[in-house]
Amino acid sequence: MIEYLDRSEVPDLEHIPPQVLTYLVRRAELAQGRYDRLWRYYLGQHDALRRRRKEEEVPVVVNYAKYVVDIALGYFLGQPVKYDPNERDGENRRLELKPLLDSYEAQHIAEVDASIGKTMGILGDCLELCYATADSDPRPRSARIDPRSGILVCDTTVEHRKLFALIWEKRQSVSGNTHYAVTVYTDRTCRDYVCTNLASEHFRPVGDVRYHWFGAVPVIAYTNNEERQGDFEQIMTLIDAYDELMSSRLTDKKKFVDALLVFYGMTLAEGDEGRLERDKFIDGAPLDARAEYIQKTFHEGEVQVLSDALVREMHKMTMTVDMSDEQFSGNSSGQALKLKLMTMDLLSRNKMRRMERGLRERFALYNHWLTVLGVMKPVPHTEVDVVFTLNLPVNEEEAVDLVCKLRGIVDDQTLLSQLWFIRDPAEALANIRRQREQEQGEAEEAYE
Repeated sequence: MIEYLDRSEVPDLEHIPPQVLTYLVRRAELAQGRYDRLWRYYLGQHDALRRRRKEEEVPVVVNYAKYVVDIALGYFLGQPVKYDPNERDGENRRLELKPLLDSYEAQHIAEVDASIGKTMGILGDCLELCYATADSDPRPRSARIDPRSGILVCDTTVEHRKLFALIWEKRQSVSGNTHYAVTVYTDRTCRDYVCTNLASEHFRPVGDVRYHWFGAVPVIAYTNNEERQGDFEQIMTLIDAYDELMSSRLTDKKKFVDALLVFYGMTLAEGDEGRLERDKFIDGAPLDARAEYIQKTFHEGEVQVLSDALVREMHKMTMTVDMSDEQFSGNSSGQALKLKLMTMDLLSRNKMRRMERGLRERFALYNHWLTVLGVMKPVPHTEVDVVFTLNLPVNEEEAVDLVCKLRGIVDDQTLLSQLWFIRDPAEALANIRRQREQEQGEAEEAYE
């Protein structure tokens, strides 16, 4: 989560008042209820399963919360994010990103990105912690931080500059005692604090101050939208209504099967009930006797109309497409399909813009750390393009034809970035150049 404090509350960021930490942890505990409910709905633990019901009622959950989050995540992060640097910076110096991209590759950064994107879609925001490994050859790494256990504190100016961050957890020892453990990160250091009771005790520091070399607060905030709402947060009442409708629908079907059998003009003798259940007939009934089921009239068509309306509203409010809709594709042209996906595209573009900001912060932190280590030169993040690839079916022939036609109009590196199988356009361009030089050398040797 993100909190805002007046700068006067923390005049010295390296010595944060204990009451400030207590205040922030209490604020985080107040927000737990909303976060927990959103996470519970994503896992399929809806309120429909928590209500007290009659014995014959059947609770049903249709997890549209998971559908909405997963389909949006797969659409804009199904393909790994690419980093396309300019060949040279403004001072005509060659840009080299290999050490940084190697750090990304070593930790499978695409999995971290997907985890962050998923948490954004569920809870509305997410944090990322940048840290250095503790081995003999330390390297920068990233970890997703659940907003329920992480707080990024910014000032109250319009720029909302980062002041510090804290990662907190309520822990329990083997003896059953509980305490709060907090790690505070500033732009230079990190330090641990503990507290056993927020009501009667202040946080006290434990251990030594540790220095990091990221050059800024190594915690990054990602927000799903300006309101910091999850993808399905605005349709939770519709999800509850759909669960209730499906539960009632199945319960009515069950009652329909267990209809009451009524006999007119006759009385069952002892043992007839068992024979009726076993043999499915009764012998010796009077000629004027009759039997029929008392059944509840079941209008399946009306229920289906309401069900379709709820599904339609859920997709409309979340700006996602219904892949199970028979009319979604049909014989539509490519342009018509793009039009149907327009709302999904708008949703994804907004997510990409907001996530790009965080990815650029990560790039700057990694670059500063590797520069201090001496394995990389400073690279302004503005000299690197963050490229998202929407996860759509690719017309391979059309993509290759487009790249060939634009040859000479657009630079080669940009053209290579448009090919779905190229993960590192700069590396691919360098490989092409080396190959051409090798072929030219071989040709000159053959000519001589």
